[in-house]
Amino acid sequence: MKKLLLFCLIGGLFVACQSPKPETATEVKKLDKKALREYIVAMEDTLAMAYRQKDIDLFSKFYADNAVTYGEGRDQLFGKRDILNHFRHSVAADSTHSFNFKYSTIDVFATADDMAVESGRWAELDSSGAEIEHGFYMVVFQKEDGRLVSVRDMWNSAKSD
Repeated sequence: MKKLLLFCLIGGLFVACQSPKPETATEVKKLDKKALREYIVAMEDTLAMAYRQKDIDLFSKFYADNAVTYGEGRDQLFGKRDILNHFRHSVAADSTHSFNFKYSTIDVFATADDMAVESGRWAELDSSGAEIEHGFYMVVFQKEDGRLVSVRDMWNSAKSD
């Protein structure tokens, strides 16, 4: 009887240790295409808000620690620290520019359970909402700490010289 009780106790302990960890509400679970698109559109809306408010903390939520960004007319930036420093000096410290952007997702597709790629169109708007300039972008998102964040992004302007 003692052997049976010990066996059941060890078996129960083994099963309990093997149970998957419950996901928190902020973690990204495997999303269907519609939910994935909604999540990424919300990320882009947050990015636009960060630019409008010149909010570096909000801006930092978009990027992974190892992110690389490729922007037109400047060298690529390696790592979240460099990206945040660029934002701090080029956006947050600029009191002469409003940085009113609108991002429009064109396509989103999952490349794996933990990655997605988005392509889209950006527009810079004046205070009346009229478009000043526009271009296109592509972002590779990867799951980090339960949420999708940008690990690579590239954008260009459609403005011709």
